[in-house]
Amino acid sequence: MISRLIIGVSLAAVLLSASACSKLFPPPLEDQKRHIDAGQFRSAILERRAFLELWGTPTYTHVEATHFFVAPDGRYVPEFRVSLGEAPAGWDGSAVFADAVFLGYPERGELLGFIDERLVSREQLSTDAIHAIAKKWQYEGQFKTRLEAPSKP
Repeated sequence: MISRLIIGVSLAAVLLSASACSKLFPPPLEDQKRHIDAGQFRSAILERRAFLELWGTPTYTHVEATHFFVAPDGRYVPEFRVSLGEAPAGWDGSAVFADAVFLGYPERGELLGFIDERLVSREQLSTDAIHAIAKKWQYEGQFKTRLEAPSKP
């Protein structure tokens, strides 16, 4: 009985550490590309580099310090995608503030957000919506000082 308990605890520890390692060390780039091709956008394992290599240079790249609302399913919703004074549906009350890189692929209808090179935000939008977001970024960028302006990714 004790040996079964020890084996069970050991197995649980191995599984827990494997889970933690997958978040620290994403799978190989080729595996990430396969996930993207298959439409499996699990944010904890996908890196910006995989998208860039698979889909090429995006039409829009934007860098800014961003507030994100965190949804219960782990999705991050950038504050600029939520109407002023509102919270996204299903918001769990938590938020994250970080330097983020956004890639806009209007031809694919994809707006992707990355923190520390990891995918945290994905939104499928119309081509016009992505162009409008990029136009807003450009407009707001005119009013930033050199200290506020982010460096290129």
